[in-house]
Amino acid sequence: MHGFKLTDLIRVNQLVRGRIDFEGFQIWYAALEPGQRRALTYMLCEFAHQAGVDVGTWDEALTASGVTATDSLVQRVLATGRSEHPIFRLYELVVAVPEDDLPTVFRLFVYLFGTAEGDVFRGESKAWCNHWWHRDLLDDRVVRDLLGDPRFYMTAIKDDDRIKGRSDLT
Repeated sequence: MHGFKLTDLIRVNQLVRGRIDFEGFQIWYAALEPGQRRALTYMLCEFAHQAGVDVGTWDEALTASGVTATDSLVQRVLATGRSEHPIFRLYELVVAVPEDDLPTVFRLFVYLFGTAEGDVFRGESKAWCNHWWHRDLLDDRVVRDLLGDPRFYMTAIKDDDRIKGRSDLT
């Protein structure tokens, strides 16, 4: 996906686990080349969409991000009307936004993804969650297991018990 590796996908999810670590995202963003910054922003857009951003999430993320409703970028998005989902307009903006406006779009998507994913994650249970990204990504043993498994995408939260119970992975 846009040249990102599994370690990057893990990092995105680690930075929103339990709280949104915007500072961590900023450090990562600052270290990237301009094209990679746009790709990371687009990836966050995709992930926010997959996590189920809706109008309520949009409003919550806008408030949490500190980007005001009067910001010119937000006004361009909202000019399409509240009946159209704002995220669809932002997909277009990620591709076309001038470089100077990209940090604002990035900030917004960090919070859109973090807010939507946080809602989904809080509702997951070991019994039925089948998403590898909902595993305990804050545990190095689990991360090592994911990185060493060519079929990591077939794993889920329940696999963490196996990993955490093995003394050879500590």
